[in-house]
Amino acid sequence: MSGIRYRPGRVADVPNAIPLLAPERNCFSSRIWNQLPELIVDLLARGLAKSYVIEESATGRLRWFGLSAFPSAEAMRATLDLPSLPFREVLLQTALDGRAPFLSRQQIAAANAASDLRLTVLLCRPDVGEFTQHQGALLFRMAYDSFCFAHAGFGLSEFWQEVGDPHRARMLEDLGLVRHRQLEIENGAQLFLLKYTAERALANPACAMSLVFNCPPPRFGFSWPQQELLESALLDLPDHEFAASHGLSDDAVKKRWRAIYDRVALVDAPVVETAASGPNQRRMLLGYLRQHLEELRPYQCARRKVHSVAALGDTNPGPLVLTFQDSKLPRKGAPESRRKPAGAPSRQIGR
Repeated sequence: MSGIRYRPGRVADVPNAIPLLAPERNCFSSRIWNQLPELIVDLLARGLAKSYVIEESATGRLRWFGLSAFPSAEAMRATLDLPSLPFREVLLQTALDGRAPFLSRQQIAAANAASDLRLTVLLCRPDVGEFTQHQGALLFRMAYDSFCFAHAGFGLSEFWQEVGDPHRARMLEDLGLVRHRQLEIENGAQLFLLKYTAERALANPACAMSLVFNCPPPRFGFSWPQQELLESALLDLPDHEFAASHGLSDDAVKKRWRAIYDRVALVDAPVVETAASGPNQRRMLLGYLRQHLEELRPYQCARRKVHSVAALGDTNPGPLVLTFQDSKLPRKGAPESRRKPAGAPSRQIGR
């Protein structure tokens, strides 16, 4: 196995992921399994689930595929009220029936601000091919890192995972999860449903699972396009690759970086302004964000949109969803020294 890396999954990964998921087949009815590829594509395309993969750097071969989602409180209650039915089967069948069990990005933003998100892993499998013991350990360590990168920084209240064999259930228990129930389905497969809660994370901060709980609120309020660029940079993807994959020019990416630096400077100038050059500025910011992944998550702020309200004639502005709206105006009360005057030269962008 050559060098490996993790990244967010894409719709284009689904055909290559299905063979990895073959061991999961006994966990689902034939009805769900036969529609699983199209369902995964639909959930990813509509932003109702997120995928994280590990691939070989040189060949692009998938070595791990994971799929997670945030069920609504109502969907969770309805699913748990059916203890004789498989947990994931019920959620996925609800999605196939068009009853929207998973939160949209805007709904995630609101629940995130209230620290009331419920996260579940729908699918999670490695490529079990030719590994040495060292390579297997490396893969599973990177899988844990990719899980934390994809999910840390959210205001989670609960985490749920259903697995189809006792060995994997024991592995999750070693990470701190608690067995909620065990179920034998018609084909004889054993399903284990485990959970972890925010209360347990507070009581056991040293547990591995606690790392994705109890995060602070974001400070900078990056827009969704800015968060996409920052996530790409944290994964060491070059700007030109980001530009190509998002249909942007190099100048558009540089403009987005300038907007990011301006926003950070309004809130906490030393994070970027003590750097002597563009590359150092970026390194300082990314070093901060690696420890504060909440800055990359959708978050609905309850504060009013105070800028240009009078000009818009809006006397009752609604809540500001920070990841959808990106005001170019300085925050109210920001020091004048931090405000960028009209016509001021742009910062130099490194890399």
